[in-house]
Amino acid sequence: MKTMSEMQPVVYDKALELVLNLASPHLLPSEAVELNRAVGRTLASDVIADLDYPGADISAMDGYCLQAASLAGAASGRQITLPVCGGIDAGHKLEQIPSGSCAYIATGGMLPAGADSVVPIEDVTVSADGSQVVFSAAVKAGNFVRPRASELKAGDRMIVAGTYITPFVIGQLATAGQTVVNTVKKPTVAILTSGDEVLMPWEKPQPWQVRNSNCAMLRAQAEEAGANAIEIGIARDVGDHASELFLKAVACADIVVTSGGISMGRKDPFKQVFARLQIEPIFYGIQMKPGKPVFFGKYQNKLIFGLPGNQTSTAVTFELLVRPFIRTLLGRTANRLIMSIELAEETHNHAKRDFFKRGRLLEKNGRMLVQPLESQESHMLSSLAGAEVLFLHPAACDRLAANTAVKCWLLKD
Repeated sequence: MKTMSEMQPVVYDKALELVLNLASPHLLPSEAVELNRAVGRTLASDVIADLDYPGADISAMDGYCLQAASLAGAASGRQITLPVCGGIDAGHKLEQIPSGSCAYIATGGMLPAGADSVVPIEDVTVSADGSQVVFSAAVKAGNFVRPRASELKAGDRMIVAGTYITPFVIGQLATAGQTVVNTVKKPTVAILTSGDEVLMPWEKPQPWQVRNSNCAMLRAQAEEAGANAIEIGIARDVGDHASELFLKAVACADIVVTSGGISMGRKDPFKQVFARLQIEPIFYGIQMKPGKPVFFGKYQNKLIFGLPGNQTSTAVTFELLVRPFIRTLLGRTANRLIMSIELAEETHNHAKRDFFKRGRLLEKNGRMLVQPLESQESHMLSSLAGAEVLFLHPAACDRLAANTAVKCWLLKD
């Protein structure tokens, strides 16, 4: 097994492949949740229709149901009048209509025996007392009728496992009588950062100190991706404090995400912890900007992501690596929407690495364009907070001209 110091940086596509290859063996168990708490979860098993949908032949319109044969030969010059034998409102039924008669029926009402078609109410003339209806056209059997089981038959697969549960899927689940839903268990992500210069958000920093924004940001990113997140704390650059916090994180989580302490600093604590605990490295370093010093490895069957400490580097590497891993665990599509969009203006890359730049979307003359943000520095979280996409400026091109199509990662669902 190679040590971290012996590993060469990989390109981003290879890093993502290595990350996602380890998602399948760590697929999560399922858990039951109440229907009213299931939105945003992932369905763990197929849902089978327990009934036919619809459960009977029903009307697709407000109108009059009858036997189509009763209107044979009807036309505008040869009208046919039928007596009304009753009415069927939604949720009520009429057992049968006599031959040669009709009955009012509401949308969704069940057709009675003796009826095989419906004529919409706007296509007929009803007598003043409602006892007779005049028809001016013939119809075919099945006219404006939704046949029994035309949507689903009992025993059909209604919703497939792996479906992301939206409010509309909630409606389907309720239709299927599912008051408790079998969902994929959310992974638990433990988050910790490092540095003697890092303070808690409620503390006032001195000029040489910073507030711990990374933990709060990573927690929000993890939860948005579908995980449960726990903030473990700040690992100080002294003694065994980093080791103690890291082992605490391993004990309580499926995934450990660290921020900072993984680069070339003489006191970078997580780099030392990973080496001391002989964590199995899968890769260390990615040929990308921001975020070159990224570690990915395994320890006690837990997956470890060591992210760089600069705020934008932390956020971007989470978005491009950890988020796809979490979504794959949950059985969802790994990435948000990825699309090709033309640049609104030229952009430069002198980093000799793939540069994932921040941009905004704008419309110009009916075309969608991506506008690079002015600041692309890795420590400026403000530029990422204002971004709508990440777009790739490949290492092979120093300059991309305006109107060049670039690969874009949407930063919202």
